[in-house]
Amino acid sequence: MEDTFFPTPDDLPFDEVLDALLNNDEVLDPLYLYRLSDITQEDLAALLEIWLEIQVERRRALIEDLEDLTDSNNLLSFESIFRLALKDEDEQVRFFAIRAIEVFDTDDLIPFFLSVLSAEDSTDLRAVTASVLGKYIYRGELDKIEKERQVEIEDQLLAILEGDHPLEVQRRALEAISYSSREEVRQHILKAYQSDLDEWVASALFAMGRSYDHDYSELVSDMLQHTSPKVRLEAVRACGELVLEDAVPVILDLLNDLPDIREAAIWALSQIGGEDASLAIQELLEDEVSDEEEELINQALDRMDFLEDGLKNIAMFDFAYDADGDEYILDDYDYQQDGYGDDYDNDDDLGLEDFDIDDDQWLE
Repeated sequence: MEDTFFPTPDDLPFDEVLDALLNNDEVLDPLYLYRLSDITQEDLAALLEIWLEIQVERRRALIEDLEDLTDSNNLLSFESIFRLALKDEDEQVRFFAIRAIEVFDTDDLIPFFLSVLSAEDSTDLRAVTASVLGKYIYRGELDKIEKERQVEIEDQLLAILEGDHPLEVQRRALEAISYSSREEVRQHILKAYQSDLDEWVASALFAMGRSYDHDYSELVSDMLQHTSPKVRLEAVRACGELVLEDAVPVILDLLNDLPDIREAAIWALSQIGGEDASLAIQELLEDEVSDEEEELINQALDRMDFLEDGLKNIAMFDFAYDADGDEYILDDYDYQQDGYGDDYDNDDDLGLEDFDIDDDQWLE
């Protein structure tokens, strides 16, 4: 019996992909999705011509499916498709596109995101955009974008926190700006922490973890046994981000909590490390667990092994001590020579050209 030939994505004529997208009577073959990765400017232009002819439900599903593929395989790049969808006439398509494009280096889109945050009526769109802006503040703190641009983003997020805006938008603005070192940010985090609304407390804990400020350690630990699951969830996540070793006994108890809190506890323990944490995670494999949880547990154990090996490797180097003889001086170590400090450029390395959404008003 002859083997059936299945074409690879690159073998598929792009016209066939376009026809499939327009055919509402057939389920879209996943192979066509892969064909959309790293598409040429010629293929992108062809897709642009028929985009609005694609049924809106299919456009929504397409962007969401491409986002899932991006999350599962970092060798795929649908950035061009997401850029196209940012100006779609459908709110949900735009929502998925804004959320999906966050993983790419898109500093050129900062003005667009700021305009969405200030001009859109949709609470969901403004909230997801506020979340995305957090990565640019982080990049600003690392001097990866111009300081003036970072301040512009911070000012707009602070204006949302200090104005009359929907709760969801304000919460995402707080979480996004938590990367910032500006003093006003701390005031807003503490104000949210003291709120009577669990949603605000949860966002404050998220922000505390993201800030990497150990002045928040006690406040975070105090919320590990809160009556609200959403508060406990963010507290355990923040403990992991802040590497709070003193919180490990309580986090171990949270392994018996709700599924999402249990998963967060597993990962937090892998971030904190230590013998007790490692043993507890290993023992989880002795029980019956789902495939998804088994994968998470193995990832957590791999992370702990990696961190432990890293500490052993550091001990092999003869670093100088400070004036008191207490601490290692690592300031002169050149991370660039090992590639860790490189600013990875998706457009250059993946062969993508910028798609200028501002020049294409046809989707408005």
